[in-house]
This record gives sequence, structure tokens and C-alpha cells, in this order.
Amino acid sequence: MELQPTLDTDENSLKRVQAREGVLNLQRAIQAGIKDGSMKDAEPDSSLNHYFAPIVDEYGCGTYAREISMPKGTLVIGKIHRHAHINVISKGQVSVVTEHGKKYYTAPCTFISEVGLKRAVYVEEDTIWTTIHLTRHIGEEHLDKIEEEVISETYEELGMITSEEELKSLGEL
Repeated sequence: MELQPTLDTDENSLKRVQAREGVLNLQRAIQAGIKDGSMKDAEPDSSLNHYFAPIVDEYGCGTYAREISMPKGTLVIGKIHRHAHINVISKGQVSVVTEHGKKYYTAPCTFISEVGLKRAVYVEEDTIWTTIHLTRHIGEEHLDKIEEEVISETYEELGMITSEEELKSLGEL
């Protein structure tokens, strides 16, 4: 017997599509606010460090860690990740909204990020957040290749729907 996903667990459920659409709309609003000067770009106040463990021939990949320091009061929209990966919050506290709802993380905290999640993060306290990825490329000179490997430019690349309009056009509503 084949089980059908329920509305809450279906990858392209109305609830999840609405949440994706909301995060994308928030990202566009932030980008527009920075462009027109009504919002401050927090990127210069954040720091980013890259760490690499060598490729292990037996497994055909190495490890890449991306550590970002974010000041209190920052609103950050994350990227869409192609693979599940480990996250470590080693300092601070954040509120995170994804298609699965709102969560609070307080350091020290380690958790797994699911495929395809895009986060809206509000930094409650100065925070250090590290994501850890497997990669075939090692070294800062390969960051563009690593990004291609671990980041999806769009939800659509992963077969995910991003708007109620698209759900309607597919007859899913």
C-alpha cells in the first residue's frame, strides 16, 4: 500500500509554498530597501570565514565550513541549499522562520538543515553560525565551484513550487 503525504508534510503543500513565497518576498523587500537607502546593508557589519578539511580519497570529498558572525538586530535571508548539512550556532541567539514555521536557537546548538530550506533569520544576540558541507573542491579559490555544488539559485531547480499562482496553474489548489 502506497502512503500519500499529508498536507503538512507534502513538499509542495499550500502551507509550505506560502512560506517560501513569504521568505522570497521579504528578501525582495530587503534588497529594494537597501537599494533605495531606506534600509541599512548589514553585510559590512558581519564577518565571514571559510575553513577546509582536505579531500579524503576514500570518500571523494572534503569538508567546507562557512562561519558567519552577525550582529544583534540583523535580518538575514539565507540561501537555498541542495543537500542536508550540519549547522552549529556557537554564540548568540536567533529567531528563524522557514516553511516549517518559527524556531528559536540559542548557542551552543547543533542541528541538521534539510534540503531546500531558505531561512529568514532575525539575530536576537550577536551570533556566530557555521554551516558545514561536503564538497569536491577545497580552497577559497574554489568558492564559486563550492557554491554551485551546495547552493541552488531557485527552488524550481529542486522541483519545489514557490507561489500559490503556480500551485493553481498546476491544478494543485
